[in-house]
Amino acid sequence: MFEGATTEQALAVLAAAHRVVQQVLDPADPRSGRGDGVVVAAGRLLFTPEVFVDPKALPRIEPQDLGKAIGANRDLAEHAAALIACAGLADGVIEPTRLRLVVEYAHAMHVSDGWVRDVLQVARGHLAWAMADMTRRNASNFPGFANPDDTLAPMMPYETQTDDDKRLAERFLVLEGLPKNTYGHQFWAHFRKHGFDFPGQPNAFTGVWAVPHDGLHVLSGYSTSIQGELLVSAFTGGMHRRDALRAQILPTIFEWHVGQEVNGIGKQQGALDPVKFLISWQRGEAATTDVLSPQWDFFDVVARDLEELRWTYGITPLMPAHAAAGTEINVDATADPYAN
Repeated sequence: MFEGATTEQALAVLAAAHRVVQQVLDPADPRSGRGDGVVVAAGRLLFTPEVFVDPKALPRIEPQDLGKAIGANRDLAEHAAALIACAGLADGVIEPTRLRLVVEYAHAMHVSDGWVRDVLQVARGHLAWAMADMTRRNASNFPGFANPDDTLAPMMPYETQTDDDKRLAERFLVLEGLPKNTYGHQFWAHFRKHGFDFPGQPNAFTGVWAVPHDGLHVLSGYSTSIQGELLVSAFTGGMHRRDALRAQILPTIFEWHVGQEVNGIGKQQGALDPVKFLISWQRGEAATTDVLSPQWDFFDVVARDLEELRWTYGITPLMPAHAAAGTEINVDATADPYAN
C-alpha cells in the first residue's frame, strides 16, 4: 500500500495518524485505543521495511510538515490521507476537532477527493448529508445500480416475480449442480447456507448489487457477520480503488464501528479490528481483477475452480487469525447450515 515510502515518510504518516486518534482512553469503551492500534498495525503491515513504533514516542507533526515530507508522490499522499482518516475514527468517536485535522492533513498533501469533503461535513455537524452522499457513491460503484440522476434503483425489485425474474432465478438455482469446488457452486452454497433468496426470487436483493457483493464474500473468504461486512467492504474498496473511502470504507466504519445509521441495515459498534481491517484493505489492493468492472461477468466464471480463480485474481489466502469474528447474518426460516 505504501510502496516506495522512505522510513522518514513512514514516520511522518504514522505521527499524523497518531495525532488524530483519541489520546485519553475510555476504559468503558472497548473501541478506545484502536486508533493507535491502527497506527502500530500500519507501521508493521503497510510499509517495507516494517516500521515498529511506540505511538506515544512519535513527534508532533503539523500538516504543512507532512505535506513537505510526502512531496509530489500522489499515490503515497492519497494512501496517507486515507490511513489518517481511518485512524481518526477507529476509536469509535466522532470528534470534530480531530476530523478537521484529518482534513487539514489531506489538504496539505493536496488530496481533495470527495471523502475529504464528507469528513469535513461530519466535523461541521452535517452527518446526515455526508451519510447520504456515501450511500449514493456506494451505489454508483455497482454497475447498473445507480441511475444517471443519482437516485437508487429498487433494492428488492422482484416481489412480483415476472417470467423474466423466474428465468433469472433459475440461472442461479442450477449452480447447485456444478462440482463443489467451483465458484458457482460455492456461491449457491453461500446463499443457501444463509437463507438468502437468489436474484429473481421474491425476497432477493437486486442482482446488480448482490452478485458482486456476495460473490466477493465467497472470493475473499469473509463471513457475513457485522465484522465480515466491514472487512469485505474494505477489501472491495481496495480492489475497486475508485472512490474507495467514500463509497466503501468510511460508510461501513461509520455504521458498524462508530454506530451511525447509513443505509437502513442497522447501526452496530466495534467491528473495526486494526490488523484485520488493514489486511483486508491490503488484500483488496493486491487483487488483479475488479469484479465491479462493467466488463466482469459472473456467469463467465461460475464453472472455474474457486481456488484457481482466487489465484488468477491475485487474491491472497485468508489466514484464520485474520478471518471475521461474530455471528453471521442468516434468514433463519430458510437457512440451510449444511449447504456446501
